[in-house]
Amino acid sequence: MSMELKLKSIRSACKSVALSTLLGKSYFKWHVKRQTAKASAERKRLWEEFQTENPNLADYNKPYCTPRQLVHKLTLEGLVVSDRAIAEEVIFRENYFRFKAYCIPFFNKNTDKFHTGTTFEDLHGLYCADQKLRDFLIPLLAQLEVRIRATVDNVVTSTTSDPFWHINTDYFKNFSDAERALSKAQQRFNQGQQEFVVHYRKRYFTNRSYDYRRTPPFWIISEIFTLEQLLSVCKSLNENCPTFSASAGQSKLETAAKPFGIASYSSLMTNLSCILELRNLCAHHSRLWNRNLKNPAGLKNKHSIKASHPNRLYSHLLMIRLACKAQGISDGIKPFMVNMFATVPVFSRDMANMGFPSDWENDTVWQ
Repeated sequence: MSMELKLKSIRSACKSVALSTLLGKSYFKWHVKRQTAKASAERKRLWEEFQTENPNLADYNKPYCTPRQLVHKLTLEGLVVSDRAIAEEVIFRENYFRFKAYCIPFFNKNTDKFHTGTTFEDLHGLYCADQKLRDFLIPLLAQLEVRIRATVDNVVTSTTSDPFWHINTDYFKNFSDAERALSKAQQRFNQGQQEFVVHYRKRYFTNRSYDYRRTPPFWIISEIFTLEQLLSVCKSLNENCPTFSASAGQSKLETAAKPFGIASYSSLMTNLSCILELRNLCAHHSRLWNRNLKNPAGLKNKHSIKASHPNRLYSHLLMIRLACKAQGISDGIKPFMVNMFATVPVFSRDMANMGFPSDWENDTVWQ
């Protein structure tokens, strides 16, 4: 082939490549545009479906308000603010959304105004008192959490003679819940840098289960558990498992409950869930003083004066009192609450809403 023909062939090939490239780019642009249009149409359809299913919902479009604007709003609603600078600082520091929950006892819903004479100091005083209450409870809850964790492990491990009982499905009524907790704890264990974690990872495994070959004994993994994970594993145990059977209708797991002043393992698990709820409320600085809470178990016949509301703070203080008393922990609950009622007018006024009977301190449980 002559040089001229070769050059002509090359030019023709280059034109074909250029044309193919151009067509490819055009097709790609068309495809992207088409996919974008389809995605947009699908989003539109989903929004229309959402709005049809939720006709009472409105798009949230409230603007941000500065602390100055929020304090002005409170004054328009009848709140007495003697020092606006301090009020604005508190609103900025504590978050208005959290703070406004403490307005409720002082607010008249019928008039949309504060009760006459209500001051910012009243609101802030209640807010600080609730924080003081949470700070008081945290150490007691922490002690009970550690002791329940250790007691359950001692009882179950000694009963089963198995340090790895937590990976034996025979002991559980619903292992899936325990499995999820174990999986999360194992992830943290695999990444942990604590000395005891690194020591175990470098030296040991268990041949009881290939799936859980790197899982340590319960007394080690339980130190990695969150309280929620501990509860998930412990409440999934099957009290009717032959290993735990003591006699007709009785379980060896009850041995774990008695050191905390209650008779049954199921009651211990209920109260552990109450401790979890209280601990989370305290740790996350949530309103506590007049909040609805879970009902504790095992309190019947343990106190002589009935709570005004079973699912309020008082019943939980009774639960903590009984557990601490059984454990020999000095709880200090009675003098603390007597002082709070004496120094926080709203606490005293709303004592019944907190579950406290009027003569609560005369109950034998507090003696």
